[in-house]
Amino acid sequence: MESGFFCYILASCFVVLNSHTDSSHKAWDEVVMVKENTSTTLVCNGARLQGDISINWKVKSVAADEWKLILSASEKKKFSGGASKASMRLTDDDFRDTGDFSLDVLPKVEDGGLYSCLIKKQESKVKERIFLLAVLKVDFFPAAPVPQYSTLRLFARVNPDISVSKITWTAPGGLPMKTEKWPTSGTVTKVPQVQNNDGGTYTCTVYHWGHSNDVLEAHVDVIVDADKVASFTNISHSSEISTATQTHKSLLLACPSSQGDYVLLYWLPPDAKKHSMMKLVYQYNRWTGSTLKHSNKLQLAGPPYDPEAGSFAFLLTPDLKEGGLYACEVYLNDVVFSQRTRLSVLKGKQEEVVGGEGLEKVKQKEELMYQ
Repeated sequence: MESGFFCYILASCFVVLNSHTDSSHKAWDEVVMVKENTSTTLVCNGARLQGDISINWKVKSVAADEWKLILSASEKKKFSGGASKASMRLTDDDFRDTGDFSLDVLPKVEDGGLYSCLIKKQESKVKERIFLLAVLKVDFFPAAPVPQYSTLRLFARVNPDISVSKITWTAPGGLPMKTEKWPTSGTVTKVPQVQNNDGGTYTCTVYHWGHSNDVLEAHVDVIVDADKVASFTNISHSSEISTATQTHKSLLLACPSSQGDYVLLYWLPPDAKKHSMMKLVYQYNRWTGSTLKHSNKLQLAGPPYDPEAGSFAFLLTPDLKEGGLYACEVYLNDVVFSQRTRLSVLKGKQEEVVGGEGLEKVKQKEELMYQ
């Protein structure tokens, strides 16, 4: 994951009792969800007991088979095993007198997993309680203040996510945002081409499995830098394409094969003056679904292309004067991929008369106009 300013969110604990009566099928007794680096307590209470009392706290990942010892303590307060992490300790050293065997933790996201509180008397099990500790972390990049026209990336991850049904993001004002689940980054959303009015509070909502009313809301405050504009200097150019078509016949305009966040299509007419600027004729943002186009002759291509997933190409049905130079630019975060196409548009009758070598000569003649 890209480094950047980390914003950790406020969360509260959820307690869910497993409904299974057969303990052999019980995976855990409680679910505790907490933000990274926020102190929480895994509550494990027992009756006041006399004699040789000990407490063992163990941990394992959901997928692991073996437990690892966190700490072990006897009634004499002698620790036979120090805590495996300084961020974990017994809540009460006088657990024998108080019956409080709880564990205080200050977890990192990698500390998520199953935790076992095992109370013994003279080596016989008195009580065992198992917790699923789910640790929530929210990040965003680039660091605040975010430069204008950059691509804001927001990440939310719960480890382990077995207790989470879904994670959503909403923009300032409550507008739902498109999200994708990535293997390492968690639930991701983006705001390409950030503008000043994109600043504000973004909300991440985590939904608990089987408990629709149990949700966590995480708030990320984003400030946009009004005085700084992102610079896209990492540009990859593909080899230029030259092609020809007849008027009113659909033609596929290729874009770079790389998947991206949004696509821009520029056009330079064949009769443009030297050093003329290319005109933006189509823009599509797959994260917001917004489309801006200046020509009814253009549309995004369908399968095998998928604009919603970031795979782009265009269908053009040109008039005679709509040949020229087309440039398709695909933006992925801070990287730009560019594909240019020089297009000759021929009259249908002319194409019926000429063929083979004749058509090639017409194309060469019109291409001279662009040089």
